[in-house]
Amino acid sequence: MTPDEREEALERREANAALLMAKLEKDRVALEADIAASAAASKAASAITRALHSDALKKAKEVEGECAKWEAKLARLKLEASKMEAVISSNPARSEQEIEREKAALAAARIQHEADRVVLDADKAAFLRESAEARAKLKAEAQALADLRTKLVAIRGEIEGGVKLREAEVRKKEALIEAERAKLQASADALVRAEAEQSEERAKLEAQIASLAAKEVMFEERHRQLQERLKNFAKA
Repeated sequence: MTPDEREEALERREANAALLMAKLEKDRVALEADIAASAAASKAASAITRALHSDALKKAKEVEGECAKWEAKLARLKLEASKMEAVISSNPARSEQEIEREKAALAAARIQHEADRVVLDADKAAFLRESAEARAKLKAEAQALADLRTKLVAIRGEIEGGVKLREAEVRKKEALIEAERAKLQASADALVRAEAEQSEERAKLEAQIASLAAKEVMFEERHRQLQERLKNFAKA
């Protein structure tokens, strides 16, 4: 593989690592959004549960107050009936009309008492029914919240596992990229050293060539002088 091809492969691996890091960042942001949404849902469910519990307690107190009022009214009616019976038994010489009127009043009071008891029983039944519905709703919401928390925990575990796996892959790829980069750097350093050695050898060769050229010029000059001397000698 040539240095250019290695550089291209290194760039491709760095680009893939950058894409993987971007995807990891996106998954992290999505995980944080899911966690925030689950926390908001949990808070909302808790607020709804508290509100329903408060409403149920308030309504229970109201019904208990109504029951206390009806019980007091019933006790008062019983007391009045007992007083009327005592008056009737203590005054046997009264007229038949008075006795009939008192009996009619007592019967009317008993009828009112029975009606009040029926209303009280109906209120109690309605309260018990509403309390049961509220408890069932609270139980269902608590179960739904627990299921939601379980799902969120599972999703968080899956996302964290995926993030850890991808981080391990990224670290592995980064190690490979760093090793390739070290190899490329070593190759580049070797090329630089080779170029420096070649430059040094070239300089030595050029110096030798220059020295040979100078020697050749000197030899030519001496040869010319020798030729002139031979000519002069021949003439002599």
